[in-house]
Amino acid sequence: MRQLQRMEQRKLVVREQQAEELTFRLTSLGRLEALGGKDVQARWERPWDGRWRQVLFDLPVAHKRVRLRLWRWLRQNGFGYLQQSVWIHPDPVEEVVGALREFRDDVESFILMEATCCGGYSDMAVVKGAWDFDEINHRYEAHMAKTKLTAGDCKRLTVSPAALSAWLQAERIAWQHALSVDPLLPRRLWPSCYRGEPAWQTRLDAFRALANQIG
Repeated sequence: MRQLQRMEQRKLVVREQQAEELTFRLTSLGRLEALGGKDVQARWERPWDGRWRQVLFDLPVAHKRVRLRLWRWLRQNGFGYLQQSVWIHPDPVEEVVGALREFRDDVESFILMEATCCGGYSDMAVVKGAWDFDEINHRYEAHMAKTKLTAGDCKRLTVSPAALSAWLQAERIAWQHALSVDPLLPRRLWPSCYRGEPAWQTRLDAFRALANQIG
């Protein structure tokens, strides 16, 4: 109950009282937290307008801290790395525009552009060059290895709160480890080798099996 109260304070759940029955329901924020911090299905199914947003910069040595902060921000927000000073993303980049408005008039140091492939180059070639899908898939495979459950596994976990808690924690860590390097590109930009969706389905199957065992 104390844990539910803490979740309520964080606006992850809301309580609903009906007659003598008290229930707690996940909020949209709570659902996002339960999903691992990102709604992967919504990200995958978003439309793409066919334009790449490019961040190009050559920040002077005097702005080393800004450069490091920018690199960190780009990685954390799923930008693809083409060169140290050339990064791309399929979505609009209003956030980075605001964050680096101090360079708006210094086009020799920093500029944002929109582009489409030409000259025989393909969007898929851009995807494979900008993101390390070998590493992304390796992390998803590691997650699936931890997450797949047999009927015997479900029975063992559901009769031992300690074992279930340990499994849930390990699964969440493995899932977030994979998400931390996955740009969650729109479906039309997926390379054929992408393992994100099978890992997501494995996750859903495991949770459903546990819920059925408990129910």
